[in-house]
Amino acid sequence: MLFSTIQFFIAALLSVVCARVLGVSEGDIPLVAVLVPALWLIQKRSVASVVFFISVLAYGLTLPHQPITLSVSVWILFPLMMVIFSKRSNLIAVAVAMLIVITLQAGIMTTQDAGKLEGSAMMTLLQTVSVIMMWWSASHWKPRTQHRWWVLLLLLPLWVAQFTYGILFALAVIGIMSTLDNLLKIKTFKWGNLLCWTLPTVGFAALVISPQVEVPNSVFVVWLCLLGTAWITDYILQSAEYNEEI
Repeated sequence: MLFSTIQFFIAALLSVVCARVLGVSEGDIPLVAVLVPALWLIQKRSVASVVFFISVLAYGLTLPHQPITLSVSVWILFPLMMVIFSKRSNLIAVAVAMLIVITLQAGIMTTQDAGKLEGSAMMTLLQTVSVIMMWWSASHWKPRTQHRWWVLLLLLPLWVAQFTYGILFALAVIGIMSTLDNLLKIKTFKWGNLLCWTLPTVGFAALVISPQVEVPNSVFVVWLCLLGTAWITDYILQSAEYNEEI
């Protein structure tokens, strides 16, 4: 249990590293640095793997065109998707939560179209869909004992070109995935659920408290609303399940 707890905190720390790297670099991360962790992780002959890779590719392409705070904040959809598509959920919870997501994201895109927020509305839509598809892929992901370590050789050109931020980002993401692999094998505690809540929250919080990054009010409010929606929905569903058992 102690070793698992240490791994959990390492994963949380690495999520902070990823967020800070994105913030300092302003999203100027080489696409290969985004794809290397995906290639390291994906399984052969799997629909989920193909969807995951395409989603990561699409997300990576949007990074230079979006405010980095918005690119990081959209990961809060992971715990929300986990909650509304859990076994205890129902159609009403899914419909209400998705309506809230659509409304909030539409508000962000409208703000971008009005020129009050940097970035593109189409890129925001693409990021939202990409993260949702990544969650779907992750929900069908099974821990593996073997990975494609040879893909780390793809980082050599970045080292030669002195893209330090790209290398650091790729290694940090691989570290998070490796930790997830180990923790998901433990059946005595739901580390996956805890990490699904923790990593997006800690990563965005690292940007909020960073003096080098300015978080737009609209982005912070939408992120807070999505987090609140996930938490309230989870609380209601757990309470309903508990009452049914009584």
